[in-house]
Amino acid sequence: MYGWRGKRIRFDLTKGKWEVEETPYEYRRKWLGGRGYNSEVLYNEVGPDVDPFSPNNLAMLGVGPLSGTFGPSTGRVTVTAKSPLTGGFGDSNMGGHWGAELKFAGYEQIILKGKAPKPSYIWIDDDKIEIRDASHIWGKFPRDADRIIKEELGDKDIHIVTIGPAGENLVRFACTFNDCYRAAGRTGHGAVIGSKNIKAIAVRGTGGVKIADPEKFYQITSDWRKTMRTDPMAQGLYAYGSLVLIMPCNYEMGWFPWKNLKYGYHPDARNISGEVWAKKHLKGKEGCFSCAIVCGIHSEIRDGKYAGEYTGGPEYEACVPTGPRVGIIDSNECLHGAVLTNNYGMDAIEAGASISWAMECWEKGYLTAKDTGGLELNWGDAEVVDKLLRMMAYREGFGDILAEGPTIAAKKLGVGEDCLVSTRGMSLPGDDPRGLGFGYGLSFAVGTRGGCDHLRSLCCLELSGYLYPGLNEKIVGTEACSKPLVTDGKAKMVWWEEHHKAFVDCLQVCCFNTHWSYGCRNEHLIPMLNAVTGLDFTEEECLTIGERIYNLERAYWSRQLSGKNDDVVPRRFTHEPMPENPAASSGKVLPIDEMLPDYYKLRQYEPETGFPGDKRLRELGLAYVAEELKPYREKYIAREKQKKAKKKDKE
Repeated sequence: MYGWRGKRIRFDLTKGKWEVEETPYEYRRKWLGGRGYNSEVLYNEVGPDVDPFSPNNLAMLGVGPLSGTFGPSTGRVTVTAKSPLTGGFGDSNMGGHWGAELKFAGYEQIILKGKAPKPSYIWIDDDKIEIRDASHIWGKFPRDADRIIKEELGDKDIHIVTIGPAGENLVRFACTFNDCYRAAGRTGHGAVIGSKNIKAIAVRGTGGVKIADPEKFYQITSDWRKTMRTDPMAQGLYAYGSLVLIMPCNYEMGWFPWKNLKYGYHPDARNISGEVWAKKHLKGKEGCFSCAIVCGIHSEIRDGKYAGEYTGGPEYEACVPTGPRVGIIDSNECLHGAVLTNNYGMDAIEAGASISWAMECWEKGYLTAKDTGGLELNWGDAEVVDKLLRMMAYREGFGDILAEGPTIAAKKLGVGEDCLVSTRGMSLPGDDPRGLGFGYGLSFAVGTRGGCDHLRSLCCLELSGYLYPGLNEKIVGTEACSKPLVTDGKAKMVWWEEHHKAFVDCLQVCCFNTHWSYGCRNEHLIPMLNAVTGLDFTEEECLTIGERIYNLERAYWSRQLSGKNDDVVPRRFTHEPMPENPAASSGKVLPIDEMLPDYYKLRQYEPETGFPGDKRLRELGLAYVAEELKPYREKYIAREKQKKAKKKDKE
C-alpha cells in the first residue's frame, strides 16, 4: 500500500470505545480520501431525520493519499457533519499541520459518534488511543486549550484540533481550529463536536508515507515548486495573504462588501488592504505543512485601546465580516473582531453576517431596542459589535437569537427576510457577484453546502483565470468566460470547478495552489498521485470521482427535500442593481435564470425537481442512491404542487 495508510478510527463516545477499520482498495479507488470519505459516510450513516445535535450525527475529519508528503500544500483537512446551521450537508476545510500528523500516526479519517459523558479530549499517539478528561480546558479559548494540552502531554510539537466556547455553547456556526488559528469555519461542525462533549483531538505520529516511485514524485514536486516561485497569484498571496484582494475588489471590480453587501465600494478601503496591513499589523508569516506559497500571516495591534492583541491571520474572510460588512473600515477594529471570533471559535463569516443582518433590520425599523435588550444596532458601532460577538458566543440576551444564524433568527423573529444574504440557510461570504462575477453567483445558488465560498466550487477561472493564457479556452472552450460580468461559458466553468475542487479536496491539496492560482494543474496533480500510489489514475477518472462526490452531496440535500426551488441567490443580487461606484460593475444585477438551465443540462439534473438524474447516478456507481431518491422525488413534486395550489388560491 502506497500513499494511503488504509485505516480510520471510529469512536463511540457514549460507550467510551473505538475501533480501527481498514479501508479496502476498492473503497479507496472510488472515494480517494478526505472529502470523498467524509461525504460517503455522512450520506450512508446520517439520515434526513437525524437532528444535527443528536448523538447519532457524525463529525468526521479526513485526509487523503497525498497528505503528509512533499506534495503541494498537503496539510489540509476536511471536517464534515450534518449542519446545525442549515440542517443539510455540511463540511469545511482547514490548513495547518494536523492533517499530516494524523497521516503519520497511521490514519486517513476520524469518525465521532455518540456523546461523551463529560467534557473530554482525544489523544492519538500512533496506535495508542485515549479519551481523556477535559474539564480543566472546557471554556478555554482554542489557543489556551492547545497550550495546556501540550504541557500536559509534555510535547510542544504535537498538533491539536480544538473548539472554542461557541462550540461548547452550541452556537450554530461554531468552527474548529488546528494549530490555534487554522480554522475550518463553515457549517457549524464545531457545535456538533461540542454537542458530543469533545473539546480537542491531539495527535502525534511517528510513521511516514510510503511512496511508490520516490524519484519521480520528487521530480514532479520539484518542478511544481519552481513553477510556483513565478506564479502571479502565489506571489501576491505570499506578500499580503488573502488581504491582497482588498484593493482589486474595491477599486478595480467593485465588489467590496460594505454594509451587508448593499454596496460594492468604499473610498477608504485601502485602510484594511494587504499593503497597509503589512506595514501596520504584520507580526510574522507561517506556512501550512509542505507549503510553497506561505500565505499565512500573524497580526498584532500596536496602538490604541486594543494594543497588544494578536492572532493568526486574518484572512480576507475573517477581516471583512466584522469590518466593512458591519460598516467598520478601521484596521484596528477589524483585527480586534478577528481576534474575538478566533478566541470564541466562531465562523467569522456567519458571525459578521448575523450582526450585519441585524444592523440592516435596525436601519429599516424591523428591530427596536425592545428586541435587542436596549442595544442600538447602528452601522459602524464597534463597541456594539464587540458586545454582540461575546453575547453570541455565550448565548446571552439578543446574542442568543443571533447565535442561531440570521436565517433562523429571521424566522424566529418574523422579520428581515429581505435583509438576508444567504442560500440554503448559510450566509454568503464577502463576495458580491454583481461585481466579482456571474460564475460566482451561479456557484452560490447551487453549492452543496449552502452559502458557498472560496473553498468550494471556487469559480476562480473568472477571477484569476485570465492570468493563465489559454486555460479557459482549454477547460471551458472559450476565453469569453474570463470576463466576470458575462454569462458565456459560466455554467460549464462552475460545473468543471465543482468536480475539480471535490477531487482536490480528496487529495487535501490547498486550493491556493490549484484554483486561486493555477500553478498546480492536473498535469502536476495526477502524475503526482500516481507516483505516490503506484496506480494509473487518469484525468477523466479523477474528475469522475469529483463528480460522484458532488452528486452524492446533492443527493443528501434531495433527501431533505431541497432542490430546484432552493437554487437561488439573495434577492439583493438579482433585483437590486449595484449602486453607483467608480468600478465598472455599477448598475449590474445577477442573471441567474440565464445560467441555471445550461448548468442543469451539464449536471443531468431533473429539470422539474433539481434532483440528480437517475441515469447519471447509475453511471457514477450510485445506483443505490438513485433507488433511494425515488420516494423523496415524489414527496418533493407533491409538496411543490401543493405550494402552487395554495398560492393560486390566495391570488
